[in-house]
Amino acid sequence: MAVSGGPDSLALLHLLAERASDRQLRLGIAHLDHGLREESVRDVDFVRHLAARLGLILYTERVDVRALQRRWRLPLEAAGRQARYRFFQETADRHGFNKVALAHHADDNAETLLLNLLRGSGRLGLGGMPPMRGGRFIRPLIRADRADIMDYLHRRNLSALTDSTNADNGFLRNRIRNQLIPLLERDYQPGVRAVLQRSAEVLREEEEWIESHVQPILDQAVIARQPGRLTLRACALRGLASALQRRVVRAGLRLVQLNLHRIAFTHVEAILDLVHGASDGGPLDLPEHVRVWRRGDSLTIALGNTGSAGDSPISDCADYSYRMESYGVLTVTETGDSIALTAIEPNMAADPAGAGPLTAYLDGAAVEFPIMIRNVRPGDRFSPFGVEGTQKVKKFFIDHKVPRDQRRRCPLLLSQGRILWVAGYRIDHHARLNRRTRQVLKAELILANR
Repeated sequence: MAVSGGPDSLALLHLLAERASDRQLRLGIAHLDHGLREESVRDVDFVRHLAARLGLILYTERVDVRALQRRWRLPLEAAGRQARYRFFQETADRHGFNKVALAHHADDNAETLLLNLLRGSGRLGLGGMPPMRGGRFIRPLIRADRADIMDYLHRRNLSALTDSTNADNGFLRNRIRNQLIPLLERDYQPGVRAVLQRSAEVLREEEEWIESHVQPILDQAVIARQPGRLTLRACALRGLASALQRRVVRAGLRLVQLNLHRIAFTHVEAILDLVHGASDGGPLDLPEHVRVWRRGDSLTIALGNTGSAGDSPISDCADYSYRMESYGVLTVTETGDSIALTAIEPNMAADPAGAGPLTAYLDGAAVEFPIMIRNVRPGDRFSPFGVEGTQKVKKFFIDHKVPRDQRRRCPLLLSQGRILWVAGYRIDHHARLNRRTRQVLKAELILANR
C-alpha cells in the first residue's frame, strides 16, 4: 500500500496489518520521495522504521518532481500525482501485487468535489474519487472521515508525521480544506463534508450509468478502429445533443489515448468545431501526442504524428485579424489554429517556466477586452519576457530560428495595441505574472498542420 507517513496512510496501514493474517493479505509498503521538502529524508526514515516494526518490505524511490513538471508540462501538484501513480503501478507490477491501497477518505472526496466545481469540471469531476480505480487502485477509507481516522490513531496511541505543506494556503486545495469548508460548515451547512461526500457518490453512480449508454452510441459512429487510431462519422455526431457530442468525443479520445490526461473542455470544443465545419479541417495537435482531423465525413483521432494524405504546412498565409470580445475559443480560418482564453485564479496557474510553449499565463491587469488575434505586421515590436528593452517581432523570429512558413501563421495576442503573447514562443514582459497579480488570463494555442 501507499504510505506517506501521515495520519491517513498510517491508519490504513495498521488496519490492513491487523487483518492481513485473517484475510490472507500479502502486504508491502510503497513510499515515493518527491524531493520537494527538506524533511522528506525524515519521512523516509519514519516509514522505514514503520516497515521494520511491522515486518513488511519497503519499496522506496526518490524523484525530482520539479524536473518532471518541466518535462511533462504540468502544474507541480499534477506532476507529483502522476509520478506517484506511475511509481505505485510499476512497483506493484514488478513485485507481484494485484492491488494498491490508497488512504483517501471522505473529507478528501468533499474537497475534490469543491475543487473540481471551482475549476468548471463536469459531472465526471464532481463525482470525486471512486472506491476503486482501474481495477488496481483501491480506497478502503473513502467513506471514513478525518475525525474517524484521528480517533482511531488516538485510541491506538499512534503518532503520524505532519506535512508542513498542508498548512500552506498558497495551494487551492489547502484553502478549500482550511478556509472554505470551515466557513461553509459554520455559516451555511453544518455537516457539509458529509453532504458533499454523499453528493459525490450520487453523481459518480449517475455518471457510470450515463457512460454505459455512451459506449453503444460511440460504436454506431465508428468507421474504423485500430490501436492508436479511431475514425468516426461526423454526421453521426452532428445529429446528437450537444452534451452527448462532448461525451462521445471524450469516449473516443479515451479509446485512443487510454486516458484523458491534459484533455480540457477547450480541446473537446475544438474537435466539435471540426465536426460542424463547412469543409475539411485540422489536424489539431492535442496534448499527449494526439492528432485530430476531418476529411469529408470522416473524423480521425490518432496517436503520434500520423496525418492524413494532403496534410502540409501552410507556407504562404494571408493577413488575418480577429477580435475576441470575451473568454472562449476562436479558430483562425486561414491556418486552422485555435486560441482558447480562460480566466483563472493565480494559484491555479502552473509554473510559467514549466507550462510549455502552447500555454501562456498573463497578468489580468495587463489585459483588456477586446483582444485582437492577428499575424505579424511590418514594424511590430514587443518586450520579450527575460530580455531588456523592445525588439521587432521579425528579429525575434530570426533570432529564434522560427521557420519562414511558420512566421506568417503565428498568432499574436494584442490588448490596447500592445502585443501580449507571440503565441507558442514568448509573452511580453509587461504581461508577466507578479506579486500583485490578482487575476490570470490563461491563453492556449491549439495547433493545426504543425
